[in-house]
Amino acid sequence: MTSRPSHTDATDATDATDAAPPPAESHPAHTFTLYASGGRVYASNVRDKLIDLGALAPQAQGWAYQLDGDGRVEAEGFDDARQALAHIAASITFLYLDGQFTALQDLGDRARPDVRGAPQIQVALDPRGQARPAIGAAA
Repeated sequence: MTSRPSHTDATDATDATDAAPPPAESHPAHTFTLYASGGRVYASNVRDKLIDLGALAPQAQGWAYQLDGDGRVEAEGFDDARQALAHIAASITFLYLDGQFTALQDLGDRARPDVRGAPQIQVALDPRGQARPAIGAAA
Protein backbone atom coordinates (compact mmCIF):
# COMPACT_ATOMS: atom_id res chain seq x y z
CA MET A 1 0.00 0.00 0.00
CA THR A 2 1.08 3.54 -0.55
CA SER A 3 1.20 6.17 2.11
CA ARG A 4 -0.71 9.40 2.20
CA PRO A 5 0.54 12.04 -0.24
CA SER A 6 1.54 15.39 1.16
CA HIS A 7 -1.04 18.15 1.20
CA THR A 8 0.97 20.32 -1.19
CA ASP A 9 0.90 19.69 -4.89
CA ALA A 10 1.13 21.45 -8.22
CA THR A 11 -2.56 22.39 -8.23
CA ASP A 12 -1.97 24.72 -5.29
CA ALA A 13 0.00 27.12 -7.49
CA THR A 14 -1.74 29.40 -9.98
CA ASP A 15 -0.42 29.20 -13.52
CA ALA A 16 -1.05 32.26 -15.68
CA THR A 17 -1.44 30.04 -18.75
CA ASP A 18 -4.36 28.12 -17.26
CA ALA A 19 -7.78 29.21 -18.43
CA ALA A 20 -10.35 29.92 -15.74
CA PRO A 21 -12.98 27.19 -15.37
CA PRO A 22 -16.49 28.01 -16.58
CA PRO A 23 -19.02 29.09 -13.97
CA ALA A 24 -20.25 26.18 -11.84
CA GLU A 25 -23.90 26.79 -12.74
CA SER A 26 -23.26 26.01 -16.42
CA HIS A 27 -21.90 22.52 -15.66
CA PRO A 28 -23.39 21.19 -12.43
CA ALA A 29 -21.42 18.71 -10.38
CA HIS A 30 -22.84 15.33 -9.43
CA THR A 31 -23.12 14.66 -5.71
CA PHE A 32 -22.26 11.32 -4.12
CA THR A 33 -21.95 10.15 -0.53
CA LEU A 34 -19.11 7.89 0.62
CA TYR A 35 -19.60 5.71 3.71
CA ALA A 36 -17.29 3.61 5.89
CA SER A 37 -19.11 0.62 7.38
CA GLY A 38 -18.21 -2.95 8.30
CA GLY A 39 -14.71 -2.78 6.84
CA ARG A 40 -15.97 -1.55 3.44
CA VAL A 41 -16.31 1.71 1.50
CA TYR A 42 -19.76 2.30 0.05
CA ALA A 43 -21.03 5.03 -2.25
CA SER A 44 -24.55 6.26 -2.93
CA ASN A 45 -25.86 8.57 -5.60
CA VAL A 46 -28.83 10.95 -5.72
CA ARG A 47 -31.08 8.03 -6.70
CA ASP A 48 -30.10 6.24 -3.47
CA LYS A 49 -28.28 3.46 -5.30
CA LEU A 50 -25.70 2.00 -2.93
CA ILE A 51 -22.60 0.19 -4.20
CA ASP A 52 -19.52 -1.38 -2.58
CA LEU A 53 -16.26 0.29 -3.67
CA GLY A 54 -13.71 -1.73 -1.69
CA ALA A 55 -12.04 -2.30 1.68
CA LEU A 56 -11.54 0.24 4.48
CA ALA A 57 -10.32 -0.90 7.89
CA PRO A 58 -7.92 -0.03 10.70
CA GLN A 59 -4.42 -1.48 10.26
CA ALA A 60 -1.25 -1.31 12.35
CA GLN A 61 -0.21 1.81 10.37
CA GLY A 62 -3.63 3.49 10.77
CA TRP A 63 -6.77 3.29 8.69
CA ALA A 64 -6.18 1.92 5.17
CA TYR A 65 -8.30 1.53 2.07
CA GLN A 66 -8.10 -0.32 -1.23
CA LEU A 67 -10.75 0.35 -3.84
CA ASP A 68 -11.89 -2.17 -6.43
CA GLY A 69 -11.56 -1.42 -10.12
CA ASP A 70 -9.05 -1.35 -12.92
CA GLY A 71 -6.44 0.83 -11.23
CA ARG A 72 -4.94 0.53 -7.76
CA VAL A 73 -6.49 3.22 -5.61
CA GLU A 74 -5.17 2.64 -2.11
CA ALA A 75 -3.57 4.45 0.80
CA GLU A 76 -2.93 3.95 4.51
CA GLY A 77 -1.98 5.79 7.67
CA PHE A 78 -5.17 7.74 8.37
CA ASP A 79 -6.24 8.65 11.90
CA ASP A 80 -9.85 7.59 11.39
CA ALA A 81 -12.35 6.40 8.79
CA ARG A 82 -13.60 9.92 7.98
CA GLN A 83 -10.06 11.07 7.17
CA ALA A 84 -9.66 8.06 4.87
CA LEU A 85 -12.98 8.88 3.18
CA ALA A 86 -11.81 12.46 2.60
CA HIS A 87 -8.66 11.11 0.95
CA ILE A 88 -10.73 8.80 -1.24
CA ALA A 89 -12.87 11.77 -2.28
CA ALA A 90 -9.71 13.63 -3.32
CA SER A 91 -8.28 10.58 -5.13
CA ILE A 92 -11.14 9.39 -7.33
CA THR A 93 -12.58 10.94 -10.46
CA PHE A 94 -16.11 11.25 -11.72
CA LEU A 95 -15.32 8.77 -14.50
CA TYR A 96 -14.15 6.14 -11.98
CA LEU A 97 -17.18 6.53 -9.75
CA ASP A 98 -19.65 6.76 -12.63
CA GLY A 99 -18.11 3.59 -14.08
CA GLN A 100 -18.57 1.79 -10.77
CA PHE A 101 -22.23 2.85 -10.60
CA THR A 102 -22.70 1.57 -14.15
CA ALA A 103 -20.89 -1.74 -13.57
CA LEU A 104 -22.16 -2.64 -10.09
CA GLN A 105 -25.67 -3.52 -9.05
CA ASP A 106 -27.46 -1.78 -6.21
CA LEU A 107 -26.88 -3.70 -3.00
CA GLY A 108 -30.66 -3.93 -2.69
CA ASP A 109 -32.75 -4.42 0.40
CA ARG A 110 -31.34 -7.81 1.48
CA ALA A 111 -27.61 -7.09 1.20
CA ARG A 112 -27.86 -3.36 1.89
CA PRO A 113 -25.79 -2.43 4.95
CA ASP A 114 -27.20 0.07 7.42
CA VAL A 115 -25.00 3.13 6.78
CA ARG A 116 -27.18 5.70 8.59
CA GLY A 117 -24.78 6.09 11.54
CA ALA A 118 -21.60 5.30 9.62
CA PRO A 119 -18.84 7.85 9.01
CA GLN A 120 -19.64 9.59 5.73
CA ILE A 121 -18.58 12.41 3.46
CA GLN A 122 -20.34 14.00 0.51
CA VAL A 123 -18.42 14.83 -2.65
CA ALA A 124 -19.35 16.85 -5.70
CA LEU A 125 -17.64 15.58 -8.84
CA ASP A 126 -17.35 17.51 -12.10
CA PRO A 127 -18.25 15.10 -14.94
CA ARG A 128 -15.95 16.93 -17.34
CA GLY A 129 -13.03 16.88 -14.91
CA GLN A 130 -12.23 20.47 -15.82
CA ALA A 131 -13.14 22.35 -12.66
CA ARG A 132 -10.39 23.18 -10.19
CA PRO A 133 -10.52 21.06 -8.20
CA ALA A 134 -12.35 18.42 -10.19
CA ILE A 135 -13.30 16.86 -6.86
CA GLY A 136 -14.34 18.87 -3.83
CA ALA A 137 -15.80 17.96 -0.48
CA ALA A 138 -19.33 19.24 0.01
CA ALA A 139 -20.12 21.17 3.16
